[in-house]
Amino acid sequence: MKKAIQSKSITRIRELEEDHPPADFAEVIEDLTEVEQLYVLRVLKTEDAAEVFSYLEDDVKLKIAKLFSQDWIMDILQELQSDELAEVLEELPVNIMRHILSKTPSEKRDKINSIFSYNEDQIGSIMTVDISILKSKWTTKQAINKIRTDYKNNIELGHNFYVTDENGILLGDVTLEELIFANDENAKLEDIYNVVASVYPVDPKEQAANVFADHDRSTLPVVSYEKRLIGMITADDVIDVIQEQATEDMYKLAGISTSAAEESYLKTTIMSLVKSRVLWLIILMLSATLSQYIIQKFSDISEEFIAGLGVTVSTAIIVGLIPIISGSAGNAGSQSSTTITRASALGEITYKDMWKVVRREISIGAIIGAIMFVINVLRLYVYFAIPGFRDTLVDTGTGEHIVKTAEWGPISFIIIASSLSLFVVVIFAKFLGTMIPLVAIRFKKDPAVMSAPILATLSDALSTLIFFGLNILVLYLAYLAGVFAN
Repeated sequence: MKKAIQSKSITRIRELEEDHPPADFAEVIEDLTEVEQLYVLRVLKTEDAAEVFSYLEDDVKLKIAKLFSQDWIMDILQELQSDELAEVLEELPVNIMRHILSKTPSEKRDKINSIFSYNEDQIGSIMTVDISILKSKWTTKQAINKIRTDYKNNIELGHNFYVTDENGILLGDVTLEELIFANDENAKLEDIYNVVASVYPVDPKEQAANVFADHDRSTLPVVSYEKRLIGMITADDVIDVIQEQATEDMYKLAGISTSAAEESYLKTTIMSLVKSRVLWLIILMLSATLSQYIIQKFSDISEEFIAGLGVTVSTAIIVGLIPIISGSAGNAGSQSSTTITRASALGEITYKDMWKVVRREISIGAIIGAIMFVINVLRLYVYFAIPGFRDTLVDTGTGEHIVKTAEWGPISFIIIASSLSLFVVVIFAKFLGTMIPLVAIRFKKDPAVMSAPILATLSDALSTLIFFGLNILVLYLAYLAGVFAN
């Protein structure tokens, strides 16, 4: 490409465009300088340039569109389909948008304004309005001729073609194969069309993705409440929606502002990335104050309690087990939270299913907790069997420190208590990870946004509280039973 530009070989540039898919050719253009980008687009045929332009990154599109005063750029913009032009215009300054619209044919301008009437979360904002519409009274021969004409006029064509009555009311669709291979070219479309699922322009974009998945289609008709056909959604539109939604959910669950998802990673400035991440980290750090307080207070209480029992075991051994407990709680809760959030996004569960979902997750938590209980007991016995791993430094009160080895009796009870804590904590974390997104759904809030910070704070603090409480309780019961008596 560089050589073709330097030698100003228009023929070679056009050959390269013809030999590559438009999306791949657009990627090549994006790596060029601004002057080179403009040169390549200018020497291409207008219809080819428009197709390549539609695949360019948004920032490149906007940069070129702002040069609309040049006639050839205006020609490219006008060659775009209505929905593609609307996507570019909505990002431009108002004065530029108005000027371009003033140069746009009235019929196309009306279609663009109809797209602008919907907000960005609605299906209407991404629907294609330049579509081929067939009438039910037509024959298959007339329908094929209409499709040929629409193809020449740059109308969006898909695998399915929608059939309406004389008032524009959607009846169904026919495929190109059904039209071409019909036994009689004079067969009426009203006799061969298929009933088809449809969506409304005010429906959420995510709903279109669900309908696509349920009906296994490449396009979906968009209708008014009177069932009048006004546009269609294509598979590539839905793929974009799914990618955007998946990215947003991942960012929300990680406590990252979704504004960072609007641009590719390498094109986003370092400060923008910092701004998108730092807020939740600060919030989580501040909320961890509760866990810090619990550890501080219960460490003192545990130390006094153990000393009162006359047991030779350091509080440091108990405190060292906290990361295992709190980490397992966070991971277990995140598993449930992520599963519920995804199921909710796909429409698989609603708030009405709350108790059914809670019972399932608690059952799952009990099974996982029991498995982890056994493995943790074995792990800790192996760990403390290693020479020196039960040793702690003890202050003699004279400024000197001596090494003391904890006895197996108290250590065994700490192992059982911590493993029991792990069992309880996993169940409790599963419960929290289920309830938080369900409550968010109940109050029509985004579960992905609410789950991460609330779950992190509660699971960390409560798991630490449960851990200390059960350790003190088990040691005390062992003491009452005379286990530690000399």
